[in-house]
Amino acid sequence: MKQLQGRRALVTGAADGIGRGIAECFIDQGAEVLAVDLDAEKLAEGFDGRAGVTLLQVDVSADDAPAALIEACVNKLGGLDILVNNAGIPGELALLEDCSDENWRRVFAVNVDAVFRISRACAPLLRQAGLRGCIITIASVCAEYGLRLQGPYVASKHAVAGLMKGFAIELGDSGVTVNCINPANTVTGITRDWFAPEDSPEGRAYLSAASVLERYSYPADLAAAALFLAGDGGAYVTGQAVTVDGGMTSRLPSLDHSSRIGQD
Repeated sequence: MKQLQGRRALVTGAADGIGRGIAECFIDQGAEVLAVDLDAEKLAEGFDGRAGVTLLQVDVSADDAPAALIEACVNKLGGLDILVNNAGIPGELALLEDCSDENWRRVFAVNVDAVFRISRACAPLLRQAGLRGCIITIASVCAEYGLRLQGPYVASKHAVAGLMKGFAIELGDSGVTVNCINPANTVTGITRDWFAPEDSPEGRAYLSAASVLERYSYPADLAAAALFLAGDGGAYVTGQAVTVDGGMTSRLPSLDHSSRIGQD
């Protein structure tokens, strides 16, 4: 028996990286998935010919995004059991004095406002799903500590971590679980060029300080955590931040925070 057989999932930012990894994992485990991304071409390439998935181009920060997603969930999936808020952007690297209002607003529009508005819109459908209802938001280890040059990003991840705790309390009476996953050093389309190869001197030096496991994480690592939270095994886990970082946060004192650490 597949773990998500018969369940319906919405995954944002599904064209690449963590979102695509989660969507593929959920499909493999029997879920019907609505895969959403701004990049329609990459979305089509990633899921070309796959069964169990409906593709939808949406800018999650757009005013009409929540309504469009709910319409698709109802018409294409027949409802919703699992919402994965994965879409996110790192923003521009800038010191406080150089950080623009535009950068701040754009990061919050995608990383916080969209998560709030989409979660709010999906709540009635998730309540109908009852004990199968689930929200998973991909935050970051930056929800647990600070990072130089990325103030808006760090603030946005702290914000969604707080939102999920509040939503967990509000939706718990319907049996809906709400959690965050906090990744680090994950190789995705955004970060692929940020990391030195694992077998290079630079990569080994960084990982020896940053990760107990001394390797980068990949979307499959985060998909496994999402599968646990979405399945029966995570039915009594709510209001939590599940950190998937290879031990990174246990070794923070040895990190150079000016380095570019992986984002979602």
